[in-house]
Amino acid sequence: MAQLEGVRVVDLTTFIAAPSAGRILAGMGAEVIKIEPPRGDGFKPFSVSCNYPAYEEEGYYTGYDVMNFLKKGLCLNLKNPEAMEILKKLLATADIFLTNNRVQALKKMGLDYETLHKEFPRLIHASILGYGEKGPLKDKPGFDYTAFFSRGGVASSVMEKGTSPAVPVSGFGDNYAGLALTAGILAALYNQSRTGEGERVTVSLYDTAIYGISWMMGAVEYGNELPASRKHTNSAVATTYRTKEGRFLQLAMLDYTQLPRLAKALDADFLLTDERFNTYEAMLRNIEVMVAELEPVFAARGLEEWNERLTEADIPFEIVQTAEEVVRDEQAWANDYIFKKQQRDGKNLYYVRTPIFFTERPSIPEESGRGRAPMKGEDTREILRSLGYADWKIDALKASGALVEEVG
Repeated sequence: MAQLEGVRVVDLTTFIAAPSAGRILAGMGAEVIKIEPPRGDGFKPFSVSCNYPAYEEEGYYTGYDVMNFLKKGLCLNLKNPEAMEILKKLLATADIFLTNNRVQALKKMGLDYETLHKEFPRLIHASILGYGEKGPLKDKPGFDYTAFFSRGGVASSVMEKGTSPAVPVSGFGDNYAGLALTAGILAALYNQSRTGEGERVTVSLYDTAIYGISWMMGAVEYGNELPASRKHTNSAVATTYRTKEGRFLQLAMLDYTQLPRLAKALDADFLLTDERFNTYEAMLRNIEVMVAELEPVFAARGLEEWNERLTEADIPFEIVQTAEEVVRDEQAWANDYIFKKQQRDGKNLYYVRTPIFFTERPSIPEESGRGRAPMKGEDTREILRSLGYADWKIDALKASGALVEEVG
């Protein structure tokens, strides 16, 4: 029995952030019903721009799978009163309503928290916002490119000082906002189980970003400058160095008492004898000088040799890997973090599991069941029958345009 078996989620979401929360809940055993509009989730055509293959004539987009595994599919035209009636009947049976529609759009549809809380007092209303519900940007559309990376200071924080902003990794901020929303939902579920009362849970992309950089941002008035340069960061032994073949290593020797071990691994005895480097306080005064001294040391040997030397010395470090290397990383596969699905062209698509693991009641593997996201309205009959609709009525609703039903 999975952790959330018996919990029903109505998932009125698009793109990545809020859908990712639905995917996590589905993996924990919740019944997650994805509501799509007749035109489909706008994320589907966007995923093609990121080189995910699509079979548009069949209505199947592999990029859509990533955040919609394990969900059931219902396609409603919510401009139709009968479709809205279906949604309300569904919400009456649900524990959680999950959405990323903007607040003003929800109010227009009568799906805002205040309205739904009066109708369904035990319902948890969970939403992803762009910038929050107050302030001058409360109605501005938000994506992780804009609200998270740009406004939230993440892009400038991870760039090398003096260069252009980092190119955002699509979905990066979305996924972390989805994790944060999931945490809030689980707390609200616990309270619901004790009191029978619903709750409103909100997470914004902007807030998630500034929370992510909060530890470094906290000291900006004390000279903790962002963006930083790899040649003058917070420590000469917590920065990156280029190897003989041009790859980078990231050191993270935060405990400076490990300096003798590092000096031995690098064949760099000068680190112990040079008064500019042999104490932590001295190193902090001479970061740029020490980096300049260590750069030719690292450039003299290749990645494989440094891997052996630093591992033997037990110095915290890591190879700066590419995404192509991560999907083949033995460590990721040993822990079942990644799985793959072969496509019709013989190539593999790599999927990353949600990063929460249980021992006694494991999450449901994404590739179980039908092993993909639902087609548009694929589970219409199962869902509507559970609400008391007869097949003839479902057929009539389909004919009127209130719903769309596609079978995979």
